[in-house]
Parts: sequence; structure tokens; C-alpha cells
Amino acid sequence: MVLDNSLRTLLDANKPTLGTHFMFTDPDIPELIGDTGCFDYGEFTAEYSAFDMPLLYNLARAGQCGNLPLMIKPDQENQGFVTQAAMGAGFKAVLFTDIRSVEDVDIAHRIIRPD
Repeated sequence: MVLDNSLRTLLDANKPTLGTHFMFTDPDIPELIGDTGCFDYGEFTAEYSAFDMPLLYNLARAGQCGNLPLMIKPDQENQGFVTQAAMGAGFKAVLFTDIRSVEDVDIAHRIIRPD
């Protein structure tokens, strides 16, 4: 089952979006943020957080419960692994860090492109 990506819908319609960052690893946080109805997306700043793979699934599920699409900001060193895990868990967007060259963009595209 493919769930709607309300963030993508807003971007495709050229509408502004408002998001918030969170570093907490408690899955209640994205659900609470979504329940406020104030934000179009939540960004989990994984770059500055300690977490494991099951947490990504719990965060994504909690975001879905609060109708909040989640974005992940992975650390550059392990961005491929973390991004693939987050997208598989249900995160709707990725904010890659330290994009400084065309090669960095190519790497980011390879990471998120389905096989």
C-alpha cells in the first residue's frame, strides 16, 4: 500500500511548506507534532542523533499516525545506508548534507534512485 505524500503534493503545486526539526528519539514526538496541524513536515536530524534501525520504523509509523510526512537528514559518512533504511521505513524525503559539487549530487541521486 502506497500512502499519500502530502509534502510532495504541496511542492508539486508550488505551495509554500512549513516544517520543524526534531532530534528526539521518542516516536511520540512526530505524532504530537503532526497532531498540532501546524506543520507540513517534520525533519528528523539524524546527523546529530543516536538511533538504531528499528527506531526509523517507529518514527515513520508515528508520523503516519499524526499525518506528518517525515524528512531525514543523515550524516554524510553513512548517508547511503541510513537513507535507504529511512525510505524503506516510510520517510517521505531526504535532506542530504554537505552537497558541494556535481559529484555529491550524483551520489545523492544514486542513493535514492530505485533499482
